[in-house]
Amino acid sequence: MKVLKSEEMREVDRRAIQDLGIPSLLLMERAGLSVVEVIKREFPKAKRVLVVAGKGNNGGDGLVAVRHLSLLGYHVDYVLALGEELKGDAQTQLSILRRMGLEPKAHADLSSYDLIVDALFGTGFEPPARGDGARWIELIKNSGLPVLSLDLPSGLSADRGRIFEPSVRAYATVALQFPKLCHVLHPSAKLCGKLFVANIGIPPWLAEGIYRDVITGVFVPEREADVHKGKMGHVLLVGGSEGKTGAVIMAARACTRAGAGLVSVGVPKGLNPIFETALIEEMSVPLLDGVKLSLGCVEQILDMQERFSAVVVGMGMGRYKEGTQIIRELIVKVKKPLLLDADALNNLADTGIEILKQREGLTVLTPHVGEFERLSGLPKDYIVENLTDVALEFAQKYGCYLVLKSSRTAIATPQGRVYLSLRGTPAMAKGGVGDVLSGVLSALIGRGLHPEDALKLGVFLHGLAGEVAQKKTHRESLRALDLVEAIGEAYNLIEDEAYEPSFAYIP
Repeated sequence: MKVLKSEEMREVDRRAIQDLGIPSLLLMERAGLSVVEVIKREFPKAKRVLVVAGKGNNGGDGLVAVRHLSLLGYHVDYVLALGEELKGDAQTQLSILRRMGLEPKAHADLSSYDLIVDALFGTGFEPPARGDGARWIELIKNSGLPVLSLDLPSGLSADRGRIFEPSVRAYATVALQFPKLCHVLHPSAKLCGKLFVANIGIPPWLAEGIYRDVITGVFVPEREADVHKGKMGHVLLVGGSEGKTGAVIMAARACTRAGAGLVSVGVPKGLNPIFETALIEEMSVPLLDGVKLSLGCVEQILDMQERFSAVVVGMGMGRYKEGTQIIRELIVKVKKPLLLDADALNNLADTGIEILKQREGLTVLTPHVGEFERLSGLPKDYIVENLTDVALEFAQKYGCYLVLKSSRTAIATPQGRVYLSLRGTPAMAKGGVGDVLSGVLSALIGRGLHPEDALKLGVFLHGLAGEVAQKKTHRESLRALDLVEAIGEAYNLIEDEAYEPSFAYIP
């Protein structure tokens, strides 16, 4: 499903109204009815409802809800929080209510209601709230009542994941037609509560030119009847150093679980006995003597790269001067699909990311926010609040696929598309979880899936495996290896479409 910015939503609205001739009042009617539907579904005990309406279309949507709630027998009141000088269709809705004998309240005792509908500010609002708007947001926040926000919690920007003060904290939010960035990026998504996306009658194809999507489902390719392990990819995972052997081990196990036909680990020779002991289904390739990778390993990897369908570098590698030289050489000389993770990214940041422009083959980078901060030079907070924009800019600038890991994970392509995964759980904030993801992604790339399909499936599968694993233990006790064991069940859920959706849809 598309995720829109405020300007994009305005253009979609304009095309629906002007080009297709859909009356704006009809869209407003559908929006208000969607609020009523969510109230009936989510707040069955709420009989006394207060709608806090602003001046624009968001307020008008709220006034439609007032009319229909009244007709359904609810005790419903409304306040015009920003004054009675309403605009356009909102003024029309106010006139209808007045002709029905439903006048706005001059004052409202919030403690006398069961539910507040926040229809104060919509996608056109630019934070921060001031004056009466800010005062009403504070009143709503301090009321202690459940809040249903219309399109987005008032006080937020539709285009960013930042929390502006003051902002409403909603129990649930009804996003109109498409989710906006504030609904899906953290930390703002925390204020949206349970997300509903309501169809208000705008054809989805009006947003076809927008290449920003939430991943709502993925496809697991079939295995041919005559398939053998050689057709399912042979992945080489390069990494490991003294004290950090576990990273490669977890990635290798995840790679096997995710479906790779063959998995090999290229590791420092001095540590090889550890890998021979820990990995019984994967093969090890000792790379020269020592307990960390040396520059001489590069020639070994290049000499045998034709055996492999994908190469992954970085897990547990360590950050050191020779490591920067290793990464430079591999970026330029490896012709197979190359995935860089963990310390490969730290060493890349040290050597300079412009070297990526010399890369000829398929390249995938999988940084978490801290690693991306070092790569890009951008502050962490800015990265998190603008996750999709910064990911897309980087991927296009350096001609790579970028998997930017945060509480939400963004996948950006050099062709100008960006996908956002909402799967996963806070319990996955543990060491090793990123190594598991590298193993999963490399398995799918190694078997020859289109990079875009491989990354979407892999990120979705990884997040869903985390959800599956958490159900079998406590959130504090989840381990990275629990995800590895849950990959098979996550695959089954995907194929059966038996997983809980990331948000509810109001048709």
